[in-house]
Amino acid sequence: MMATFLQPYNPQWKTEFESLKRELERSLGGLNQHLTIEHIGSTALIGLVAKPILDIDIIIEDTRLLHDIEKILITLGYVSRGEQGIPGRFAFRQKSDLVPFTDSKRKWQVHHLYVCYANSLALKNHLLFRDALRRDEALLQQYANLKRSLTENSKTKKEEYTIRKTDFILSVLAQAGLSQQELQDIADSNT
Repeated sequence: MMATFLQPYNPQWKTEFESLKRELERSLGGLNQHLTIEHIGSTALIGLVAKPILDIDIIIEDTRLLHDIEKILITLGYVSRGEQGIPGRFAFRQKSDLVPFTDSKRKWQVHHLYVCYANSLALKNHLLFRDALRRDEALLQQYANLKRSLTENSKTKKEEYTIRKTDFILSVLAQAGLSQQELQDIADSNT
């Protein structure tokens, strides 16, 4: 039996991401030409079991935009959590399922929102891992099998689950060309 925090892949995750992306782009208005928004994490990988929490990166080249973006996100109902020990990646959490606030008072799927500097290791980690699994079906299946094996015991805690996936993630990132120092930095941030 799978731990209760994982669910089979749901195509609605991609649809919900696209809706959130449109809403964020609309709300960020004039800043859109200076940023991109990416769906990352397990919910971005077709067919993969995942926690039903979307992970979204807002990517900025110009670090001076962070303050303006942060103000807008706070207005939309997000709580700024800062870098949380991961340089160049700024976390934002929803105050409720109505965040981002809209006139229609729409309820949104739970999601983690990050603003990432384009040159940050955190972003490199997110995109390299996602793209490697999108390109290689065998690697995706290997990751799916690992996730299932880690959650066969329904008492597995989320924190333990996350830590135990780290070795696999680091091996994929090593194959993608990250340096030993970059890999160590990522490992350190996951412990």
